[in-house]
Amino acid sequence: MSTRGVDSIDPRTFRRILRIEGLIPFTWCAILLGFVVTLWEVGFSGADWSLFVIAVVAALLVHIDAHIWNDIMDREIDRHEKSRETGRDRPLVYGWATVGDYRKMSAIITLLVVVLAAFLTIQRIYIPLLFVIGFLFDYGYNHPRIALAYHPFTEWYIFPWLVVGVTVTVVYAATGIFSLLAFILSLLHGLTVTCFVVSMMRRDTHSDRLGGKCTSSVWFPGVPHSTVFGIITLLVSFLMLYPLARILGSMDLAYMLVLTTAIIAGINTVLGAGIDQLCTRAMYSVFPDFEVKAHKLVLRQVGASMVHAVAVTVILLVFGGIL
Repeated sequence: MSTRGVDSIDPRTFRRILRIEGLIPFTWCAILLGFVVTLWEVGFSGADWSLFVIAVVAALLVHIDAHIWNDIMDREIDRHEKSRETGRDRPLVYGWATVGDYRKMSAIITLLVVVLAAFLTIQRIYIPLLFVIGFLFDYGYNHPRIALAYHPFTEWYIFPWLVVGVTVTVVYAATGIFSLLAFILSLLHGLTVTCFVVSMMRRDTHSDRLGGKCTSSVWFPGVPHSTVFGIITLLVSFLMLYPLARILGSMDLAYMLVLTTAIIAGINTVLGAGIDQLCTRAMYSVFPDFEVKAHKLVLRQVGASMVHAVAVTVILLVFGGIL
């Protein structure tokens, strides 16, 4: 194990660990939804915003820790991935940091999360359960000894629920309420944002196969996974119309939220279909520009997903009577 200190790590490593393109659409957007749901449930004066902020910091740290372990687990696969074409730096491959450095950072982050969760538990007794679930997702997907990332269907049973976990946790920390509204809105956003994860899996099929990573796209390369996931997201959004109307007490407000989700999910479905077409072409022909073109479509899905969270927030603030 390396004896270097954290200060000897190339600073570019920290930018890669943060991975803003993943942190913002997942955790930050989940926090934004948690903020507006908190206002809906108890109003500004009824929330404990200090506990909300502590839960936010802890949730962000858990997500960053997941990035650390993902880099450790995928370091051999990353040698096959075309990082220049997709704009993704690989610190462990480039020698900017060592696995030992990463493990030290993870230990520090985990200790901080435990301390923050312990403090929150004084006020919110079920916080440990929520953070245990968060760490199960973190280590279950990313830790080399479990490595659910190397198995198919994680886009169904892990990724959408990451958003749900964060939103429900921050709302519970601020209000002491397990909000059904937080659950539904975060599930809709979780499905919407996972569209770009499925597309990334499609884009990375070749390097994943070389590294022995059996994602759904590797196992079933002929299935248009991005298109299918987008369509399912559309269907779920329409199924949530009646439950949302009951919770919000307004069919018009529920319809606006569902329509917004359907529009963004439709955009992500069209973009995902484009990635599926590129993947099919790459399977049967020489396609040097595949990674570049697919990556551009993925980034557009990321942008659309962030717009979804902002739009839902604005609708609740303006038309939900919060402001």
